[in-house]
Amino acid sequence: MSEAAACAYVHDVSGDRFDDVDGGAWACPRDALPDTDHCVFHQPVRALSERGVTAERVGAAIVDVVESGTENRLFGAVCPGIDLEYAVVDGETTHPIDLRESWILGDVECHNCRFANVVRFDGSVFESRAAFEDGSFGASARFTGVEFRGPVSFNLTAFRRWADLEDATFRDEAVFRGAAFEKGLFGVGVTFRGAADFMNAEFHSVANFYEATFERGGLFSSATFRGDAKFTASELGAPVAVGTNFVDDPSLAGSSLPYSDGAIPGTCLVLTSGVCVGDVQLADATAESRILLRDVDLRGDVELRELTARGDGPVTVDFRNVDAVSGVIEVAGDHAFDFGGSVVGDVLLEGAASAEPDLERFRFENAVFDGFDFGAYRSLFDRLEWRLHGDDEATPAERENTYLRAKNGAVDVGENTAAREFHFREMLNRGRSYRRAAFGAGDSDRREADGRARLRFARKWLSNQVLRYTCGYGERAGRVVYASVAVIAFYAAAYAWLGVDLTYRGPLAALAFSFQSFNALVLGIPEVSTPVLGVVVASEAFIGPFFVALFVFAITQSVGR
Repeated sequence: MSEAAACAYVHDVSGDRFDDVDGGAWACPRDALPDTDHCVFHQPVRALSERGVTAERVGAAIVDVVESGTENRLFGAVCPGIDLEYAVVDGETTHPIDLRESWILGDVECHNCRFANVVRFDGSVFESRAAFEDGSFGASARFTGVEFRGPVSFNLTAFRRWADLEDATFRDEAVFRGAAFEKGLFGVGVTFRGAADFMNAEFHSVANFYEATFERGGLFSSATFRGDAKFTASELGAPVAVGTNFVDDPSLAGSSLPYSDGAIPGTCLVLTSGVCVGDVQLADATAESRILLRDVDLRGDVELRELTARGDGPVTVDFRNVDAVSGVIEVAGDHAFDFGGSVVGDVLLEGAASAEPDLERFRFENAVFDGFDFGAYRSLFDRLEWRLHGDDEATPAERENTYLRAKNGAVDVGENTAAREFHFREMLNRGRSYRRAAFGAGDSDRREADGRARLRFARKWLSNQVLRYTCGYGERAGRVVYASVAVIAFYAAAYAWLGVDLTYRGPLAALAFSFQSFNALVLGIPEVSTPVLGVVVASEAFIGPFFVALFVFAITQSVGR
């Protein structure tokens, strides 16, 4: 029997992609198929069908090559598809399964396939669907410069080593739900033209999407990042598209995300309900619409600088219910930042001095401040009038809690001005809560309260209002002076109107008489001619010491802060 002829295929390896291969050309060492000049991997496209080259045969040939212990290089392979369903691709050597610059025409079925060797598809083209679901890559998986023209699914796939998607292009949806990247994902320059769905994925090391393009947004809901999540200089389009090429699609309809018809409208990046142990880096990114970083256990820092809006309006960055927000956030431009319900820690707000004071841009409702330096941004909060809420539907009780937390955070860092202003607004909203409870504008259970409860809340509201207008809840010492002058002037007008016989003469007689009555504790009660006038004078003498006490209280509290 004559010896089989060698495959006649020669591949150009002079480019940078083959810098590990000697020489400028690589000759395929495989045996050619009978009556042909090429092996099973390098048959002409027009001859694949007539020579019986199928996806199943290609898959079996790959397993045979790896198990033979010979060279695993299959550069420039032309495959009608690859079927490795439930296969174990594990050879005696550690040579990579090397399909660089291959052309895969049909479907790739690698469900539950286990690759033990390094797998390389650098520069290859997948014309149809590629499914690597429920499988594992025991060594590195390299898809550098690959073009996926059909939908791709890596659901529940385990990448035990590096997963390299550098400069890869996904023209259709790419779904990585539940995938585990145990040594990290290198996605520098990757382009997702369809859905980029990484829901429930686990990144045990860095997830690097530097200069990546997400034309239909990125979905990372419930993902876990044990290293950094790098989206530096990435482009984020909208709305976020949700992947569909997987079995038992867990619907998003019941989640907190505004899911509708396979997309999340008004959003270009979703990183919610997950954990990020490292940093979230979004410097120099371009975003078309809102960025959601909601309900995230964020243990690293945020880097958000030079965010560019690709659309017409500004971008909203949603940090609601994040534990905790720290790092560097540039607030220049018209972008909006919502920190509602979050723990705001050591955050450097770049550009705060020149930022427009708009409550629609800065939301801190129900936030906890743990180490946030209010003093560094006093000018911003001054221009915001120390308000942390906009015109929303929050109840006065909820707003009271917001300012209580802000006050406690300011006290912790020794920022007395902020503590004073937040305490004022805390008490202001407490008074509004009393008013709602007393006059039937509160919750249903309060509306049905009996008259005694209403009266109690009315008394509390009245006391709150007295403190508000007389001393600003102890934070406005000047109001005590103004209120005292108002009381003296009121009584002076009353004395003049009553036409009483005063101990003083002249146009300011009534005012002088009222001033002495107000300070009767020091100056003594002036002489009166009738019992009725004595009662009026005594009432003013009774009020005066209270205002003195309020003034001392306000001054003491201000000095104490």
